[in-house]
Order: sequence, then structure tokens, then C-alpha cells
Amino acid sequence: MRTFLRQRRGNITAALYNVNTGDTFLFRPGDREQTASIMKVDILATLLHEAQERNESLSGEELYLAAGMIEQSDNEDATDLWLDAGGDSAITAFDRSIGMTQTTPNANGYWGETLTTARDQIRLLRVIALPNDRLHYNWRDSELYLMTHVVSFEHWGVSSGLPPDVSVALKNGWVPIVGDDWQVNSIGAIDGKGRDYLLAVLTSGNVGENYGIDTIEAISRIVWSSLKPRGSTEATAVTAARP
Repeated sequence: MRTFLRQRRGNITAALYNVNTGDTFLFRPGDREQTASIMKVDILATLLHEAQERNESLSGEELYLAAGMIEQSDNEDATDLWLDAGGDSAITAFDRSIGMTQTTPNANGYWGETLTTARDQIRLLRVIALPNDRLHYNWRDSELYLMTHVVSFEHWGVSSGLPPDVSVALKNGWVPIVGDDWQVNSIGAIDGKGRDYLLAVLTSGNVGENYGIDTIEAISRIVWSSLKPRGSTEATAVTAARP
């Protein structure tokens, strides 16, 4: 991985959580990047947690907007749900409650300019994809479903290099910052073929959107090929060595 990353331009930070072993791997963990559209995952998770606290489901209108926001990355739907959730203060409160201490939602309503780290994105994914006491299955399952049904032309990033029968729940974000400087991010939960992991890759300083996508997809392929499937000798040894 490091050999590949030394060949790439721009800022790159990544985090990986191996569900099978409980191990977390971080690359440049202190680097904070703009979320762009991966923030939409945080917006919906906040809204779902609020509904859970009221012991209610999302309304039909909220479900409609959530589908547009996650599956098609609709920005207007995201703005509506950002406001519905209570804006930056409400999302900050939710983030802190799940340990996302390195994320700062934009106070002026520009949700895509929220600053975050790859580590915090893994903490968010754990709440959405894995059993936990902050977001119960009946609520988080709806977000996980939407993330597994992203439109085909946005199905890139951390899904690269995976066999077709592997489950991938993902959300990508991309936006030009200044000129040819692009922010390109991808986060997701991957499960299948004995592998079960969460991956977040955030990049900036890319000379175009495609350059950032290429970087993330190469990282995804390396991760998939390098992680040992559950039950292999190497995976068993790692698990046994943990305290």
C-alpha cells in the first residue's frame, strides 16, 4: 500500500476496520478533509437516531428525500434533511455521542464543507453497519439498504476490485475546490467471501475527479486482495494474538 501511495499526488488519508479481527488500520490519521457528499450518510444517521429516540419511523416525505440523497446523491434533498435534522448543532451532538470527535459540521449550512477524518468515518460506518447501542437495527437498516442501492454510475470507489456477489454499502463524495483541485472521497461497508470490513478513503489535491477515483479504487483493490478471508491460517493467528 505504501509503495503505491508514494506514487500518487495530493493528500490521501484512509482508515480500515477489519470486522473479523477487530483491528483498525489508519493512514495519516490526523489529516482532516472536506466531506463533500459522504456527509449525507451522517445527515441520515442523525435523522434516524432522532426518530429512534421518539420511537417513530421516518415520515414518507423523509424516506423519499433520503432515497434521493443517498441513492442519487441529490444535494437539494440533503439540504432539506440537514435542516429537518436540526442543522449543524444537532448533527454535532449525534457525532459526539458516537465518538466522532474529529468532525466539525459546517456552521453556515454548507454541509459538504464539513471537516472530518477517515477515522471518524469508520466510527460512523460502525454505527450504521454493525450492531450497537446508539442506532438499533430497525432504524440503521434503512440507511444500509439505501447505501447498497446507489445508482450504477456512482458505484465506484471502495467497491472496486470486489467480486459481483459481495455486498457493498457505500457513499461517495466529489467536488472541485479550486480549479483542478478536486476533493474525492469514498466510504463503505463490505461483506462477502469471508471478508467483512469498513473502509474510508478521503483525498484532496487531485488533478481532476478521475485522478482521485483512480487512487481510491487502487486502494480498494489492494485492501480486498491483502485481507485474509475469515477462517484462513493468517486470520486465525491474528485473532488469537489479540488480548
